[in-house]
Amino acid sequence: MFFALAIAISTYFQKIADPADIASTAGVSFTINHIAAVILPAVFGLLWLVSPAAVFLAGSVMAMVSLVLAFNVPRNPQPGNESLLGAIL
Repeated sequence: MFFALAIAISTYFQKIADPADIASTAGVSFTINHIAAVILPAVFGLLWLVSPAAVFLAGSVMAMVSLVLAFNVPRNPQPGNESLLGAIL
């Protein structure tokens, strides 16, 4: 599932990004994803020591935020219209 999501992110990025910016932006994106993949398990491990239920609550909140943000992706992204919220503002 994670591999499929990584492919989806890369594909969407290639649709909306300026070709000149792809290399530098992709590098930053992969770095941020890597940091999250290292820090989140460590933080959730420490949280587990305090309250195992809080780990599942935090995971549920993160999943809900992700779902809301996924609905922000337009069906036909174009430069200047990369998100539905951006088109409104």
